[in-house]
Amino acid sequence: MHQLTSKYMRNLLGLLLITVPTILFADTPMPVEVIKVKPQILKSTINSIGTLEANQSVTISPEVSGRITSVSFKDGAHVNIGQLLFKLDNSIETANLNEAKARAQLSHTELKRIQKLYKQKAASETDLDSAAANHNIYQAQVQSFQAKLNKLSIKAPFTGVIDINNISIGDYVNAGENLIKLVDLTTLKFDFALPETYLSKVAVGQNIEITTPAYPGEIYQGTVSAVSPAINEETRSLAVRAIIDNQSQTLRPGLFASVILEVNRNPSALLLPEQALVPQGQSYVVMKVVNNKVEITPIEIGTRRKSEVEIITGINEGDIIITAGQMKVQPGVKVKALFPDALKTDK
Repeated sequence: MHQLTSKYMRNLLGLLLITVPTILFADTPMPVEVIKVKPQILKSTINSIGTLEANQSVTISPEVSGRITSVSFKDGAHVNIGQLLFKLDNSIETANLNEAKARAQLSHTELKRIQKLYKQKAASETDLDSAAANHNIYQAQVQSFQAKLNKLSIKAPFTGVIDINNISIGDYVNAGENLIKLVDLTTLKFDFALPETYLSKVAVGQNIEITTPAYPGEIYQGTVSAVSPAINEETRSLAVRAIIDNQSQTLRPGLFASVILEVNRNPSALLLPEQALVPQGQSYVVMKVVNNKVEITPIEIGTRRKSEVEIITGINEGDIIITAGQMKVQPGVKVKALFPDALKTDK
């Protein structure tokens, strides 16, 4: 009898040990990690590679032959439009111009004299026409010699950076000979190619970001300025050109760069960490916290970005979603946020 009583007491004690925790903790909220849904910017992008080119680049050459008498810049210097770069020997052209100006002045005086005589009927109309023609001829000669003289002063056609110079004073150069290269660095072109499958997604005006190994960690902004009207039949690719603002003049033509082309932007996308999604067959659900209790909500996902997923339907701004601890809870169970700061509203 004593053994039966002892056995009964042990069974009763075991039952109490199982039941009491359930009774004591049934209403105790389960700790979970949560996130408050907030709109974020989501960009759809395409990656590629390309090369930087100068927006304006020219190799300066003389239009006439001659001997260099002046070099008016330093290697790698910034020069302004119209700034003198080289000057060729102009002694002969200067003399010719002065002679032409003297003839033009004399012809002008002669024309005035004939005009006066014509008014006095002391000169014929033929004399007047001949004097006017001579004056025009000599004026044209002045303009011609002035143009030749101007060509002996070689100036910068636009503002830019001059290349390293290998021409010295005293060198004789021929017409058309390459003297120096001038490059505009304030704006650069960036040419890259995309597979033909992206044809419908690319458009003028889209934004790009480029990075280059020459400046690790630096990001440069640009805008698509042109899209080729034809597909390259050999590579089945589409040529795209963008303009890069390079006011800092850190980038250089010829640099290799990686590009991220932004083809779409959603300024108010709703994103969740991937760990917040619970797979159910071919679809997903999330566990939403409503009045401190768990609710299961089916969702439709969209674009994936690193460790985040765009949620198209199923959640709204301000919803509280469980991101860790889903395996410990069920619908209707009370929960408590482990990190309450995650629920604060940004001011």
